Amino acid sequence: MRRLLVRKSPNGEALVGASQLVRHAPLPLLIYRTIDNSFTRENIARTRPAETFVAAAMILSLLFFGQVFYYLNQLEPLYYLSKAWPIIVLPMAALGMRPGVVGQAAIPLRWLFVAVLAYTIGITPLLSMLYLGNGLVDALLTTVKVLPLLFYPALVFQLAWLKPSARMLRKCVLGLGVMTFVLMVILWVTVPASWYSTDSATSKLLIYEFERGYRVSMPMFFGLLLIFYLGRQFAYTIRWYYILAIAVLFVLLFLIYKQRTTIAMAAIVVVLASCPEKWRRLAFAGGLLAAAGALVFVLVAPFMEQVTASLGASLLIRLDSLQRAITFIGDRPLNWLFGMGAVTRFSSVSMANILGSDYFFLADIGWVGVIFEYGIVGAVLIAALYIAAFLTADHAGRESGNAFALALSDYLLFMIFSSAVYSLVFVPGEMATVLALSVYLKKIPQSG
Repeated sequence: MRRLLVRKSPNGEALVGASQLVRHAPLPLLIYRTIDNSFTRENIARTRPAETFVAAAMILSLLFFGQVFYYLNQLEPLYYLSKAWPIIVLPMAALGMRPGVVGQAAIPLRWLFVAVLAYTIGITPLLSMLYLGNGLVDALLTTVKVLPLLFYPALVFQLAWLKPSARMLRKCVLGLGVMTFVLMVILWVTVPASWYSTDSATSKLLIYEFERGYRVSMPMFFGLLLIFYLGRQFAYTIRWYYILAIAVLFVLLFLIYKQRTTIAMAAIVVVLASCPEKWRRLAFAGGLLAAAGALVFVLVAPFMEQVTASLGASLLIRLDSLQRAITFIGDRPLNWLFGMGAVTRFSSVSMANILGSDYFFLADIGWVGVIFEYGIVGAVLIAALYIAAFLTADHAGRESGNAFALALSDYLLFMIFSSAVYSLVFVPGEMATVLALSVYLKKIPQSG
């Protein structure tokens, strides 16, 4: 074998040229050098991969970092690959935690991520064995849904490795947003009624309900990022066609997607983001007053029954689940403080057996579901993580003055607003992905 060409860096380290590595190095050495040295040092990474490769890699990986297929059990290969993705990217997550991956310092909030993972993986499974009768394997399987928190350091490392430009990242994310709506319309127009299911356990995409009819429950991570970006663009330019585009997308959400909480919270965020700066606080205060007034209105006895009837079975199921969860936690302080864990669909016991309801889902009862599983201690840790992530992304967006960077922080605000109904541990990979993009964008030039 020919000798590798070796150069010396200013600090005396031996540097191997990328082309010589590709042609002459044994495969294990090539992999080790690529992962361990390329992107935490300055040297081998000088040769950036081709733009097309970077764009393709980013689009494909973002689908899994954004948990697009995480609950689509009809698409079995993609579903299981999505479940395994946190383990696949675990080496990148470990490397992403090291100082110097992006800039000189360690990534923001890394110890808060470590604390949340330590609590949810180390303590909660033991409590589920104690209170819910889980075996060891079943208890460990309940931690699968929080493992996507690892996407934050893993994606930061991947971004530092591939070095996509801000323009490329924006195109990738917004392109996936456009494809989300295009695919949703295609499914709505072409799929026959016989493909829809009334059982949400067997079908997460094509659903039929008595109150809402046929609907396509598309994963909306990229679709909502597109809407928030258009809102920010309108705030910057005050051009009518951005509002027209937002209106068209919301019409599609109303007609096809039909997820009421998601649509309502997205609309609130768009209004707040689209307002000029001097009106934003006034709009926020007005929104809070309107929400409080609406809550008082619907809780008045004559109107409560009408509202409940109009919202159909979903509200009744949630109210019943809330009551069952609170009753099961009981009056023991330790249950409220540390939680009781959860079960999975593979467990020998199920929530239906434990709580006596086939329609009990922790993910659908907001913060009560989080407290049921992780306790007040866990809920405080999770809330602190999301609030800190939002503040970090919001600061990065305001510092850059970039519509796309601000749209990322808008998505985190949307998740916080939606947490009144949907658990923040349902798709934590979305938060981790948004934060990773924000941290990376803050460190690179925004031109182009």
